[in-house]
Amino acid sequence: MSDLKILYPANVVLMLGLRQVVVKPVQLRHFEAFGQAAGGLIEVVAAGNPAAVYAYAKSSGALQGILGTCTSLSAWRIKRLPTPVALELMLKVVEINNGFFDQALVKAASRLAGVMSRKA
Repeated sequence: MSDLKILYPANVVLMLGLRQVVVKPVQLRHFEAFGQAAGGLIEVVAAGNPAAVYAYAKSSGALQGILGTCTSLSAWRIKRLPTPVALELMLKVVEINNGFFDQALVKAASRLAGVMSRKA
């Protein structure tokens, strides 16, 4: 029965200059907005055009949305970050949350494989 628990992903602490920033897992209420913002960001980054990445982050609200919901930074502080720093932090937040999802999928797949092997 001890394997029937759900582990909550731990926050990740990053250093932003001399300040600690906590990266939190995306919450269910923000999941759709996070997915849209992260998906759009990944598409723009894959195109390899830095100007397009800056334009997307500024115009779409993705930067404020992702950093506001998944970090410990206030909206005031986010608005005052240098653009390259904000973009790098946003990409790191997407990467960390992607890692949380990957871990959950691996755990779910191994549990399902165990259940299926017991039935066979």
